[in-house]
Amino acid sequence: MDFKRIEWIFFLVFLGVNIFLFSIYREGLKDENNMSYSDQTESLDSRLKKENIKHKGELSVKRSHGYYLSGEQTNYTDTIHQQRIDRGDNTFFWYNVEITDNGLINYPSNHYVDPTEVGDTFTGFLNDNDSVLFGSEYQYLPQFSNLNGDFPELIAAQSYGGIPFNDGTAQLTASLEKNETDDLLKINKYTQSHIENIEELREKSELYSERDAVETLYINNKIPSNSSITFTKLAYSRIYKIRDKNVYVPVWFVGISSNETTLQVEQINAMSNTIISSNTVIRVEKDE
Repeated sequence: MDFKRIEWIFFLVFLGVNIFLFSIYREGLKDENNMSYSDQTESLDSRLKKENIKHKGELSVKRSHGYYLSGEQTNYTDTIHQQRIDRGDNTFFWYNVEITDNGLINYPSNHYVDPTEVGDTFTGFLNDNDSVLFGSEYQYLPQFSNLNGDFPELIAAQSYGGIPFNDGTAQLTASLEKNETDDLLKINKYTQSHIENIEELREKSELYSERDAVETLYINNKIPSNSSITFTKLAYSRIYKIRDKNVYVPVWFVGISSNETTLQVEQINAMSNTIISSNTVIRVEKDE
């Protein structure tokens, strides 16, 4: 009798059985996870409905990827000086421009926004190299803009990896006024900040989903009954300032309205799925 052959037969049979059992085990885990997630999803939807908390469409379970980022504030004095050299125009950005600590204030002339085509007309303004520096790096953020009331304004921001910055360090805010002769809105002033030398501080991480963020707010009683979730937006926000470098993290911004006149915006750290309770930026002074 060939004992060696028998040993090999038993080994192969044993291996096949283990592979079969392991596949069943994996399928069982997959079904269990899907069932648990489905129950959680239904539970959140039913609870929101029970408390008359409205939202548009389905809350997404998609998990994007993001980074811890660092960036440095652009020095506009140096930037404008270099632009004047490159253009051969010593008067470029000389009139109606104020340079501030973190950016600039500009009072452009003859620029208007069409309320019926806000995205296109505002983007056209941003891409005007004679009126806006780095304008092509900014994207219009309708979620954070406001065309109603006596002081309408539009917000645009830089982005990284498809995720915009919703932060005063990388943002352009255009103040509008109604034009007396037609329905157009005149851009009478804009403030702009810009960051450069953007770096990834860690490898990319999987972020919590829109649904995760809303559920965290609901569980922590941040969404009152009889309210509406008017928008959700994933964007980078500054959490630290270390000397001349800003540190940013992806954040879910969730707009919640209890009536027609008030809007609260809650923030969820998309890396940890925890509520950001303060807008205070931690400043760290490192020793030389």
